Amino acid sequence: MSNFHEAARLSVTAIATLNGYRFRNAPGAHEAVVDYALAIGIVDTKGHAQLDQLRQLRHDINYPADLVEPSRRELDVIASLVTSVIGSASEKLPAPRIPPPPDQPRR
Repeated sequence: MSNFHEAARLSVTAIATLNGYRFRNAPGAHEAVVDYALAIGIVDTKGHAQLDQLRQLRHDINYPADLVEPSRRELDVIASLVTSVIGSASEKLPAPRIPPPPDQPRR
């Protein structure tokens, strides 16, 4: 669960960084990432709610007050959401500029 959350969070953070923004390492930062994903169109309102649920679920798992075990269906929904977030974030990245290979010495 933490890995799903981290993948989505880092994808959104990459776009924020590209746009000149940075999320503070402070309480509420992960929630700000979820809100930013909605603001820039990486997720719609339904995806925003799901991403926020993932954020809360990750928190509950990492800082348990009780044992949390998501169902297989929940895992499938989360995997689909994170795949969508990564894909949407990737589309917002500029095309990489790959230099041509160096000339090969002739034999």
